[in-house]
Amino acid sequence: MNVCLVNPHLVSGKLYEEWDLSEVDSISPPLGLLYLAAVIRKSGHNVSFIDALAYNLSVQDAVNKILEFSPDVVGLTATTPIIPGAADIAKVLKAQHPEIKIIIGGPHVTAIPEETFQVIPHFDIGVIGEGEATIVDLLESLSQNNETLRDVRGIIYRENGKVVFTEKRPLIEDLDSIPMIAWDLLPSIINPYRMSIVGTISDKSTALVTSRGCPAKCTFCDTKVYGTKYRWHSAENVAKMVEYLIEHYGIKDFLIYDSNFVANRKRLMDICNIFIKENYNITWSCSARVNLVKPDMLKLMKKAGCWQIAYGIESGSPQILEVMKKNITLEQVKQTLRWTKEAGIMSRGNFIFGYIGETKETLQESLDFLLEIDLDYFQQAFLTPFPGSEVSQGISEYGEVVTSDWGKMNNVDISFIPHGLSKEEMVKFSKKAFRSFYLRPKVIWTHLKLIIKYLMIRRYSKAFSAFLKTLAR
Repeated sequence: MNVCLVNPHLVSGKLYEEWDLSEVDSISPPLGLLYLAAVIRKSGHNVSFIDALAYNLSVQDAVNKILEFSPDVVGLTATTPIIPGAADIAKVLKAQHPEIKIIIGGPHVTAIPEETFQVIPHFDIGVIGEGEATIVDLLESLSQNNETLRDVRGIIYRENGKVVFTEKRPLIEDLDSIPMIAWDLLPSIINPYRMSIVGTISDKSTALVTSRGCPAKCTFCDTKVYGTKYRWHSAENVAKMVEYLIEHYGIKDFLIYDSNFVANRKRLMDICNIFIKENYNITWSCSARVNLVKPDMLKLMKKAGCWQIAYGIESGSPQILEVMKKNITLEQVKQTLRWTKEAGIMSRGNFIFGYIGETKETLQESLDFLLEIDLDYFQQAFLTPFPGSEVSQGISEYGEVVTSDWGKMNNVDISFIPHGLSKEEMVKFSKKAFRSFYLRPKVIWTHLKLIIKYLMIRRYSKAFSAFLKTLAR
């Protein structure tokens, strides 16, 4: 079968309505689709790939490119803010070629499959959860004219006007069994993709995912796609990924997208030791929980090329941390940041403001804590009650749900206002937090040294321009 995989566009053409982030928006290669492409190709089907998001394609332009491949099946993936774009493409495709089967996968349909199919009638089949095993069985069934769709685990589909769920598919235990990402389907890894300026230090950067699942219970996360069981690629497999990208694409810097790269201590140490032994001469950044890192681990990570770790601090208020079910303490945050600094690794703190129960007092606690701890980077988001997350359940009891428009649920624009706060107060606080953190002499000096060391003048000038525009709004 001919299969075309599509990364959909943004309906508005702009992800963030409230903020001027056009200069620093990051667009990463859609690794999930590229994993699927590798699996589809290995199973004997023809596969093509279109990134409507990265190339900012209109709906019709995307459809025209899809039709160039004469596909039997079109596969779309979507997070919540991208689902309207996927719906638009599906609608136009169905109007022009109703015989094409349209499959939707990704976090959104996994979180609320039945609602998605009720709202968007143009999707034929939805893949719930991980897609690599499901897509092989699904394509086999479609090649037999849908005769065995009920036997394909992990899908939702339409039959005689009704929505049908099949048996749940178990998670993939051995991630090394999945073929390497089909990087060759990208015209370029570097352009048009732009890695996050706060997580990379080279223009020759790309993203990697080396594990799946997160056992943490944070109420703002939806873990339905990859589950709560932590699974991982072996250290040797990770090394093969890195070697391939170095040799074939000249990649020098990696942003590791794992929810918690350090969750398996032995694997982490093995990866670092391979990086050191093979002398890859790369830099990389990752994310970690503050309660899982130790000094010896950090020192080895630094030696292996780690230059930055992002920590999910989320709040400086113990009360809000408890509501979030973060299961960390402010003292753990302070201690871990000290260890990180001593190891020579830069730190990034991620915060969520406007949580349920948030007040002016808890916001001030967060600001005071932010300015007390020794962070190099600070990123903030407003609470977005994504479908499927625990916090989204009954959230209207705790404040005003500003929008139920899936396309505007993006962590940056305000979609929820807790009781006792106003939208204006939240925006004002957000800008105050940015100014208070980044306009301190020690932070400015830290970033000047980074600019000089890694020759990042062009990248930082764009970020600084966006920073000023945002604060001026």
